Amino acid sequence: MRALSKACGKRMMRTGKACKQQSSECKKGLPVRSRFLCKNAGLGILAIGAMLFAAIPVATAQTSWATLDAPPAGIAPPGDALRPGHLGRQITDVELTTHFYHDLIGLELVGKRDQPRPFFINKGLQEVAELAQGVKDPYLQTSRVVLLPIPGTAATAGGPEMTIEAIQIEGIPKRRFNPPLTDPGASSLTLIVADLDKTLAVLKSERFPVITEGGNPVELSNWPGISGKIRAVMVRDPDGYPVELMQITPAPATTAAPGSNVLLARVSIVVDNLEKTARLYQSLVGPDFKYWLSPWMGGADYEKLTGTHSQFRMAQAMVPGSPVVMQLIEYKNHNKKFARPYFQDAGAAHFLFMSKDDDVMLERVKAAHLHTESTSNAPVFISKTTRMFFVGDPQGFWLEFMDHDVKTDPTGTYTR
Repeated sequence: MRALSKACGKRMMRTGKACKQQSSECKKGLPVRSRFLCKNAGLGILAIGAMLFAAIPVATAQTSWATLDAPPAGIAPPGDALRPGHLGRQITDVELTTHFYHDLIGLELVGKRDQPRPFFINKGLQEVAELAQGVKDPYLQTSRVVLLPIPGTAATAGGPEMTIEAIQIEGIPKRRFNPPLTDPGASSLTLIVADLDKTLAVLKSERFPVITEGGNPVELSNWPGISGKIRAVMVRDPDGYPVELMQITPAPATTAAPGSNVLLARVSIVVDNLEKTARLYQSLVGPDFKYWLSPWMGGADYEKLTGTHSQFRMAQAMVPGSPVVMQLIEYKNHNKKFARPYFQDAGAAHFLFMSKDDDVMLERVKAAHLHTESTSNAPVFISKTTRMFFVGDPQGFWLEFMDHDVKTDPTGTYTR
């Protein structure tokens, strides 16, 4: 396994929501996690809870917006959205993030490990999120980036993988964004790994925080879309972002290279109104972004995994052109005054869909009566033939759409 050896080596919040919710912070919707309550049949209440979870059917009565009769699995074909581009992460330090995800967990790395990653200025990158930064002059910022491909997220072996795009922004005010796991706007990454115990031991040896009660993996049962024995633990990366590490036995099919410690990934986003947000995402991504809706869920194992205490329900969809599952999660009785980040805040996140044509996606944004995060309200060129835009969802999580080789920038303003 490639990278499990030990390597040595203020954000301005707007008000929005805070809340506690049950099970382990569904926000990781990446790898398969399952956590229904099955053990602890000793107490009557727990036994009833376990029965409720065990009774969750693979197919449930669906709605006009959730049309799948079973949790999504396999590999989704491309549509207007071609594939997942990245989980974008605003970070404090490129080196710390690289060490955590690449050196310790086993994500891949674009470029050499010891190559310089200097700060740069790209007018397009400054413009594309200017309305999401809460500063008078967003053009004062500089940034540097590291790309960490996630094994197993390509539709075919050797194909383009979803990455973590870790962005360190300096020159403008920023703070940490680490909301409660049950707050709308919170998100998490699930990484399905080949060796959970060894991975966790390495992270513990470097004193990375463990969210899971007791600091050890929890065995889950009956997580929608996952089969096999499931063990999982939640940790925090250098910026406090929640990462769920999960091992499934037998190991799931994967497009990752042989010997990879990371096999698959899921992304979870906590929402305020599940139907409203799911409908919005589908209207933007396209009709092939189809959901399976879970019943209300919760259980002792999930609570231990995530440190949360609330029932929740979720809508699962396959990201087009990939095996990546996105989970939108709504907790019962969540705090309606949740906090929202600014784009540059360490711990904030966004999700990129690579698209066939950003003009098509932009028309959908306008039809939803939304505005992009640039004053132009149009795709912004960040290179000669690459353009992109961000749009915020109701929780303050951003969706990004990018196309390539569809149009050419006639001005050349993309140059650094």
